[in-house]
Amino acid sequence: MKGYRIFIFVFVTLLVLYIIGQLNRPKDFDWSVTLRNDDKNPYGAYILYNQVKQLFPSASLQSHREPAYNVLDKNDYYNSAYIIVAPEIDMGKADLESLLHYAEEGNSVFLSAFDFSKTLMDSLGLKSTETTDLMSTDSVLINFTNPALKAKQDYHFKRGVINAYFKEVNKKDSSTVLGINQYNNPNFVKVQYGKGAFYIHAAPLCFSNYFMLFQNNSDYVAKALSYLPADINSVLWDEYYKAGREGPTTPLRFFLSNEYLTWALRLTIIALIVYVLFAMKRRQRIIPVIPPLRNTTLDFVETVSGVYFSQHDNNSIAQKKIQHWLDFVRQKYYLATQNLDDAFTKQLQKKSGVPEELIRLIIKNIGRANAQPRLTDDVFLELNNTIDKFYQLSKI
Repeated sequence: MKGYRIFIFVFVTLLVLYIIGQLNRPKDFDWSVTLRNDDKNPYGAYILYNQVKQLFPSASLQSHREPAYNVLDKNDYYNSAYIIVAPEIDMGKADLESLLHYAEEGNSVFLSAFDFSKTLMDSLGLKSTETTDLMSTDSVLINFTNPALKAKQDYHFKRGVINAYFKEVNKKDSSTVLGINQYNNPNFVKVQYGKGAFYIHAAPLCFSNYFMLFQNNSDYVAKALSYLPADINSVLWDEYYKAGREGPTTPLRFFLSNEYLTWALRLTIIALIVYVLFAMKRRQRIIPVIPPLRNTTLDFVETVSGVYFSQHDNNSIAQKKIQHWLDFVRQKYYLATQNLDDAFTKQLQKKSGVPEELIRLIIKNIGRANAQPRLTDDVFLELNNTIDKFYQLSKI
């Protein structure tokens, strides 16, 4: 028990020291690109999501973690905007058709990603470049084409690339280039679709927290979103294409969502493994299994009888049988067995209840066995059978 107390004390002490150290250490930034509306790390979209509420104060803001088909199939939207800012937008056929129909009915769709699905690009007549190194610091300068929105000094970014662009804009009649980079390559395009329009941006890092806090880049984001109609009544913000469906995907998601709970879970598992390894060693010597003593009486009888049988010594076996019967009579019925006469026969019959004829036959066979120097099998079997029958009848 003392060993367990020491183990528990050491484990609890180390756990408390670790938690104190974790709470007091400087917070590390997560530089992974999520663009999620609840992520306050550099490449989250927490600031953008909250800025949308200020840019469109009269519009309702709805965040969804469902495919576009599920969202748009529930209601008939009019004069609204659907915003998807994600590292990748890979739409299925049903989602794309719902989004195209949504724009055709007079709504706006704002999309920004490093990689768009081919079917989406083909539908809009665009072809984008591929960004190979997201964390590169060799970023280009970007600006707007509209003189009213174009800044005197181009927008730039020190960490992360914003150099993706559209190398083909095929639908010239329905497409308008809204933004370019320093090489005059279009990176922001408006594609008219029915009564509505698609606004496609090739550099999603422009809408990240870090970009918006860098110098005057928040002005760029505000101008980009200003192309959406100012009188829209609702904004549909998508989280599905970067976070997946809403709901837990694993029973441990609650622990894994918090850094401290994650480490607590890991330390618990490690402690259990260490405990099992130490507990594998037994605390006492193995107690040997001692089998109970065996009753060898039956073995002795079989051995002795086997010796007599092999020698065919009927006389010896008969004498053992007679002595056992006489001893039985003396102990159970308290009769003297020196004289096996009529008086003995009548007394034994009264006490045992065995027929007198059987008792007389047993006494006769005893006399025959004592008289024969070499007892025959017939006489021996008759003696044995009569004595066994006496045992049976005396127990009734």
